[in-house]
Amino acid sequence: MDLFTLGQVPETWGEITAPAGVQIRPYQTSVPLFNVDAVLIFAGADAGARELFLRSGRPVIDFTREDFDPQLFGTVYLPRLEAKARTNYRPIDCNFYDNFEAAIVTRRVVQLIVLDPFGAEVELTTRLKDLTTRLTEEFVQLESGAWLRLDRIVRVDGVPAGESCRF
Repeated sequence: MDLFTLGQVPETWGEITAPAGVQIRPYQTSVPLFNVDAVLIFAGADAGARELFLRSGRPVIDFTREDFDPQLFGTVYLPRLEAKARTNYRPIDCNFYDNFEAAIVTRRVVQLIVLDPFGAEVELTTRLKDLTTRLTEEFVQLESGAWLRLDRIVRVDGVPAGESCRF
């Protein structure tokens, strides 16, 4: 499990020993969302990153709303995170997906309308580099190297996202 912290970890954090298979580190914006399994949020957390994780459905414990006790890490907090679903990803329309593949193959510049972490529409003009699927979530890599979850994209070159391709 790749567990990330967001904000100022408390002084008592040093008392925690991560169990085997659990890697804990501070979140950095260069880490793609698909590499984040769960998040612990502390005071001073970036509001945009906090909202991104909450909207992505990642398991989160928000210690700005409850007290942190390092003695409970392995017995309460970690099992709580492991019990939660990792995502709320909604598969995109299969035909809409074809727009991303075509843009990558032709290396053309596309105009994207995406939802920011707060749900506001943002326009991006970029080339698309790659597509990947990780643990049921689909992502597109932008020319900048950043990865964007496909269900956050509202339109590509004016073409609106369709319904899910689930049967």
